[in-house]
Amino acid sequence: MFNNTLTKIFSNADLASYTKSIYTDIQPFTKEVSFEDGFQIDISNRMFCDIDSSITKESYVEIKDQKYKVMAIKKWDDYLEIHLYKCLRQV
Repeated sequence: MFNNTLTKIFSNADLASYTKSIYTDIQPFTKEVSFEDGFQIDISNRMFCDIDSSITKESYVEIKDQKYKVMAIKKWDDYLEIHLYKCLRQV
């Protein structure tokens, strides 16, 4: 991992819920997620970082003034792989 991208972590969509900033490795990634009612979203990036309990499926992250929703978290031995959905509405 390169851990060269400053990433702000928020516990929810509200900017007042800022938790902390960490350095992560961000990579482009393409994956479609479909739901029962035909709703579909596109995962645009994945983030790699050290294991951090402040990152949950309810979290949002901000990378270079772009907000992303955490969609999936895969825990490996000593790091996390996190799938991110780029929010269309940047609040």
